[in-house]
Amino acid sequence: MFEGWAVEFARRSHWVGLLEHLESQPWPSPHTVQVLVHDEEDDCFGLWMMHDGRLVEVPLPRTSRSYWPNHYTGEVDPDCPGILTRTDRSDGSREGE
Repeated sequence: MFEGWAVEFARRSHWVGLLEHLESQPWPSPHTVQVLVHDEEDDCFGLWMMHDGRLVEVPLPRTSRSYWPNHYTGEVDPDCPGILTRTDRSDGSREGE
């Protein structure tokens, strides 16, 4: 039998720490853990899977994750998940534009 759960966040800052929390759980079969995250600004879901006790993002074909610098420090915030965009749009637009 398969079990699962889902959660939805309205803003990216609300899921900061989520992956670390999930990593800390006593999974009976960690190699089967798959986490799909779709932030409100993402074009599609991102996929994270457990590798060596850590959740790492699995690169998806025709997507790119972009990060932006913190407007106070000028550095990329390590807690910022960035935005996942599709790269296969012929006109270069984002979904919904």
